[in-house]
Amino acid sequence: MRGKTLHARRVLAAVGATAVALSGAALVGVPVAEAAGGTAPARIVRVIDNQAHARYVWVRNECGRTMRIKIIVRGAPDTGRTTLRHGQSREWKLTWGSYERTVVC
Repeated sequence: MRGKTLHARRVLAAVGATAVALSGAALVGVPVAEAAGGTAPARIVRVIDNQAHARYVWVRNECGRTMRIKIIVRGAPDTGRTTLRHGQSREWKLTWGSYERTVVC
């Protein structure tokens, strides 16, 4: 019985430490999910090419599953939501504004 109690205390301590770490992360400015969704994972590969006449945003899904994404544009309307299957890519040409981030929807 004593072993089970010790194990339970360790589990509770780990859960408590995780909760404190997560609440602290939110306080120091870690991005929180927005209405459109949180920032897309690193497995959504992004390439931004700033040219004189436009900005090109190329995105490829390497997540291993279908993902719905949206490009957030500063100073212009955001792109529509796009569904990308694993391995699929898409490119946008932004003639106004600048690329801010990619989010999941």
